[in-house]
Amino acid sequence: MKKLKYYFASAALALSVSSCNFLDLTPQGAENSENYFNALDNAIYAVNGIYDMLQLDEGNGPDGQWVGGHFDFFLGDMTSDDSEKGSDDTDNIGLLRIAGGTAASSLDQAESFWIHGFWGVSRANYCIEGLEGATFDSAMRDRLMGEALFLRAYFNWYLVRMFGPIPLFTASVQPSDFGTVGRSSRNEVYAQIAEDLLKAADLLPTRSQYSANDMGRATKGAAQALLARIYMYQIGTDPDNTTVNWTNVYNLTDAVIKSSEYRLLSNYAMIWETENDNSAEGVFEIQFGNGSEEYAPGSIGTNFYQYQGHRDSGLGWNFNSPTHDLVNSFEEGDPRLSSTVYGETFNEGILYGERMKYETQKGSPWLSRKAALPEVPSFARAADRNIRIIRYSDVLLMHAEAAYYTNKEEEARNMIEMVRDRARNSTYCMGYAEGKKDYSAAPADASGILPRVTASGNDLLLAIWQERRVELAMEGHRFYDLVRTGRFLANMTKEKETERQGNGVYAGLYSDAVNQYFSGINGNLSARCLNGPNGHAVYVLPIPLKEVQGYGLEQNPGY
Repeated sequence: MKKLKYYFASAALALSVSSCNFLDLTPQGAENSENYFNALDNAIYAVNGIYDMLQLDEGNGPDGQWVGGHFDFFLGDMTSDDSEKGSDDTDNIGLLRIAGGTAASSLDQAESFWIHGFWGVSRANYCIEGLEGATFDSAMRDRLMGEALFLRAYFNWYLVRMFGPIPLFTASVQPSDFGTVGRSSRNEVYAQIAEDLLKAADLLPTRSQYSANDMGRATKGAAQALLARIYMYQIGTDPDNTTVNWTNVYNLTDAVIKSSEYRLLSNYAMIWETENDNSAEGVFEIQFGNGSEEYAPGSIGTNFYQYQGHRDSGLGWNFNSPTHDLVNSFEEGDPRLSSTVYGETFNEGILYGERMKYETQKGSPWLSRKAALPEVPSFARAADRNIRIIRYSDVLLMHAEAAYYTNKEEEARNMIEMVRDRARNSTYCMGYAEGKKDYSAAPADASGILPRVTASGNDLLLAIWQERRVELAMEGHRFYDLVRTGRFLANMTKEKETERQGNGVYAGLYSDAVNQYFSGINGNLSARCLNGPNGHAVYVLPIPLKEVQGYGLEQNPGY
């Protein structure tokens, strides 16, 4: 299947930043005229330019300013009980400060997240404004409008879950906005996101209505699934929410399931290989390809895999190392573990059929198998494998949780069983057996593993959460699941501090150089949390200092 490639659109999409301020992102150039969007090719290029912001994960942005790595696993995995920072103890200390709650307002990662998110919002606003008056074929205009709305919602969701209240822009920023636009409440941002995604779902084609050349664009199902995920998070984190409930989540996931546009791949192990980019299980993926440059803006690859890859073989830097707690959470014999971790103490250190060395392994005995590559790409920082953002199994488990909360327990158990049945009938990961690069290794007898979940009441809810943890492990979801369900502070305190002291299960396993960042973690994280419903602590990053000073924005607590 041919991948959709995203390129910078044109001079009309060049963006400028005023006095080191990242919100003033107004389109510049002679092509930015009232009739620019009347040409279909121009409109397509412009919308492709929004996707390009998804792809830009390190390098020079559209204004020429450098943006550093800003991957979801920085928060989604590392700031949870699923992974350690990894790499050398002194490498990228900012990530330890995020996980331990000791970051300052000068945090580099926060600035990169902020820049990236608002560049995306700016490009989406430019396209939405231009498409409103476009005169070419209305069906094509509606599709492109749906894509732009989806992507604006995506970038606003990206920002609100990391920073809480943010400046909310639904039009290109004007000079008069400088210093006068404050932060909108979480509830206001969520309302705008929902409005955009509901409109997008009405305008966008289904997956099967796209040609192979357009595979990877936003679809109706992607809009519905993303909104379901956002609603789940809003329910658990927005103290002003009075309108969104679990019935909304249920209806959205039910629509995706009944569309028959997606299915589980028969073998869990296959999901993570490049040849299965944009598979039937992929509801939405960030697209990457082989290019001729390593960094943005010329690169069309990603540094996602270099960050997490095996250092001793030249595949990466050993970041994002799975924890003992995550590995121990898998049930005996679960084949999914082999597709989640690898390392010296697991399966004799075999990766893609070869026994590897782990002389520089740090952080934990394991690395993320979902981020492993079979060979070093042409450009190490520009791998061509997609990043899976929403998978169909996630939709099934969201539906299970919504079914539980809407008193449909048997339906919830059926959703879990679909996920577990696929898992129990899967092979081990590709190249699990030494000397082979195939899926030939599998459990000798799958009949006794992963029995059907029969729990009810609160035990059923715990089973759903547990299934989310192992099915979606190392995919950047765990932090957000802990926060929205009110378990974040307790789990982080236990995993990062308590169990490393005295008679704790991890005592002596981690270096003092790392453990120092987790001393007093409960208080440090609490100080940097917003209030959520039901006493939930909603951990957020600092608003970049330049934005606080230049735009007059209120800083988040604790920074």
